[in-house]
Amino acid sequence: MNRGYIRTWRKVLDSGWLKNHKLWAFWSYCLLKASYREYDAIVGLQVVHLLPGQFVFGLKKATLETGLSIQEIRTIIAFLIKAGNLTIKSTNKFSIITIMNWGMYQSDDSDHNNQSNKPLTNEQQHTNIKTLKNKKPPVDFSEIPSLEERYSDRELINQCFDTISSTRKLNRISDSVKLNILHQWEKYPVDQVMAGIRIYLEKDYAQQGKNEKYLLGIIRGNSKQPPATIPGGKVIKRTGSLLDKVYQDQGFTLI
Repeated sequence: MNRGYIRTWRKVLDSGWLKNHKLWAFWSYCLLKASYREYDAIVGLQVVHLLPGQFVFGLKKATLETGLSIQEIRTIIAFLIKAGNLTIKSTNKFSIITIMNWGMYQSDDSDHNNQSNKPLTNEQQHTNIKTLKNKKPPVDFSEIPSLEERYSDRELINQCFDTISSTRKLNRISDSVKLNILHQWEKYPVDQVMAGIRIYLEKDYAQQGKNEKYLLGIIRGNSKQPPATIPGGKVIKRTGSLLDKVYQDQGFTLI
């Protein structure tokens, strides 16, 4: 079936990209995946308005379709963002990649592919997600997925962010807030973070208006040092915080 075409500029011969086969493979993949027209895509139960040069992106799917590893793709994306070739906008469920200057390089006078002849403006390059009405300048939040992958129980992490969102009047948090929360969690061991999240959810502190700052206090506990496990059995030093109850429920003996 004829699915149209993309244009390739000969100046790539001068850039040296062809010598880097993985970079060229992923860049070509992005060009082929990008939408040539404006339309509404359905992602789960969410309507996402895509402009020419944009596409819904997922790391796992990209690895299957390109043969590249997750780390290779992350490295290449970081390079392309720095080079000004694309931007990426991440949400809790997916990411949107925008090819910069798509209209300039992919449209032509005859408009064979029904592509827009106008370059994307700065405002258009920001993904217009209909369920998110808060418009802000494009910011790179590509670090969010990698920070989330630190935790194996992603369902619990998503539940935590949804609960934190309920402490807001608009029942949502921005990507910048989410990124800041993940950076704060990164300072503590994974088990300590997950234990704190479980306490926060089980005690339903969000209903009391207690947000991520209160959760961070639970994670941090009253002890300056993280709890140290004593070799030779399920024995652990007391933290002096609510974490002690979680460790007891897990079968640890506290001393």
